[in-house]
Amino acid sequence: MKTTNMAIVALALAALLVGAWCGEAEAQTRFGVRGGVYMDRDEPFLGAHLSSALQKQWQFNPNFEYVLVERGSLFSINADLRYVLPSRSTTAFWVGSGLGISHFSFRDFNQTDLGLNLITGVDFGRGPLTPFVQVKVMVLDETELVLGGGITF
Repeated sequence: MKTTNMAIVALALAALLVGAWCGEAEAQTRFGVRGGVYMDRDEPFLGAHLSSALQKQWQFNPNFEYVLVERGSLFSINADLRYVLPSRSTTAFWVGSGLGISHFSFRDFNQTDLGLNLITGVDFGRGPLTPFVQVKVMVLDETELVLGGGITF
């Protein structure tokens, strides 16, 4: 197995294990779906995420995004950490960062990049269904601006 494929598998497993561990510790792991646009490529994406409370203001947010490119395939696996800014309302602003792996393949060409995610967003509510919007900058060999949103269950 190539080193880049091993790194992808290792990050995905680490994200799932930490998400499960945090979920057992806090009993607050939630699943969600997401979608949006990779702006620099002008392509939509669909994905899924976990949201695990680590402490009152900190959340671990591993996620997977599959970009709907016309040719080839593109996806990212991300292990993000969010800090929820203190708020007395049901609207919660947050900032965060994390590691991300982006993989693109087309025919015989494969490119895998490891980079840094810088994220900010807003959760609209704190109930069983929590819609959100987010802005993410993926600092990779080719930096990506990603606009998205979704619902956490």
